[in-house]
Amino acid sequence: MRQFLTVVMVVALVWLGWKFSHYAKKEIATTPVRQDGGQAPAPGKLPGMAASVEESYEAAKREGAQGVGRWLAQHQSEIQDPRLTDIELDYVLLVGRSNVAEARRVLAEIRQRITPASPVYKRFEQLSKTYE
Repeated sequence: MRQFLTVVMVVALVWLGWKFSHYAKKEIATTPVRQDGGQAPAPGKLPGMAASVEESYEAAKREGAQGVGRWLAQHQSEIQDPRLTDIELDYVLLVGRSNVAEARRVLAEIRQRITPASPVYKRFEQLSKTYE
């Protein structure tokens, strides 16, 4: 009787392990992975930046080109494309009025990583023609 119970327990453990692994594989395969730390972007904005950072960016925009430049230096590692490129293009517009060389430098950095499939590619092309 003792041997029979041992066999039943081993079979039950194997069956439970198989069910758990099947469940885990299914859940992992269907759960989307967010690249921006799991936080949704602000409504109406491009993906790549958490909505919680949006408020500090708006405050930096009110300070002008210097504020956005400092903000980018501080938060650039927290933001991914296409939102990063969009913010850098905003910076180009602000800084281009007083420092054309800085605007061209930022556009050259963007040119190295942007692709034609990017949602901000058309805006990038227009700005790069302006600063050529």
